[in-house]
Amino acid sequence: MTEGRAATPGSEPERSVRAMLDDLVRSASAATGAAAEATVRVRRRDGDRGLAAVGDRAAACDGVGDRAGGAAPWRALLDEPGEVVLPDLAEASAWPGWRDAAVAAGFGSAVVVAAEVPRGGRVALSLYLDAPGAAGPAEVRRAAGFAGQVASLIALHSSIPVRPAPAPAVLSARRSRAGIEQAVGALMEVRGCPEDEARHVLAVLAAEQGRSVEAVAASVVEHAARSVRTARPAPHAEALPD
Repeated sequence: MTEGRAATPGSEPERSVRAMLDDLVRSASAATGAAAEATVRVRRRDGDRGLAAVGDRAAACDGVGDRAGGAAPWRALLDEPGEVVLPDLAEASAWPGWRDAAVAAGFGSAVVVAAEVPRGGRVALSLYLDAPGAAGPAEVRRAAGFAGQVASLIALHSSIPVRPAPAPAVLSARRSRAGIEQAVGALMEVRGCPEDEARHVLAVLAAEQGRSVEAVAASVVEHAARSVRTARPAPHAEALPD
């Protein structure tokens, strides 16, 4: 089974989802004439999390559902898919804690929709609108379309295999090779010799000293750096005032 990358805030697919939400908010605002904000929550095997948000007010309202015993429409739709349309938040009776937070934040209406993530999971997209009555059928369709795109993006990203971090031995080998190349370059410059001769010198020194080529290379690089520092002319002393 292919291991997938988890949806982690601050990385992909969070950035791409946020770009989608930006488009949704712009189109919803243009269509309704009301300011809008939006959020996406995702549920996968490792639990629920906020994936992206456009607007601090919307993010704070979503946060009501994160509290112990908290309830919010996004959480309800992660449990049971569907849609929630609240054309006038002040008149809504469900999720009173969340509703009060949304009204206090200046929102007048909201749409929340869910979409299934292929190969497991679910997303809930919340569209908050400042004006009461702005959450109509057109905004439901708009939000549902974006939620489906977000779900597909998450599934696509999850199918990309994780690239494992290099093992310590691999990193050490890379550093050793880099050190040898530096030493070869230093010898070529100092001795004025070709690359193959510089490599031969390293091998001979290693054999004579009973040390590894990597250790000898490190000494050569250190000596070359020290020689450069010593060869630098001392800065001129500034004239002291009379």
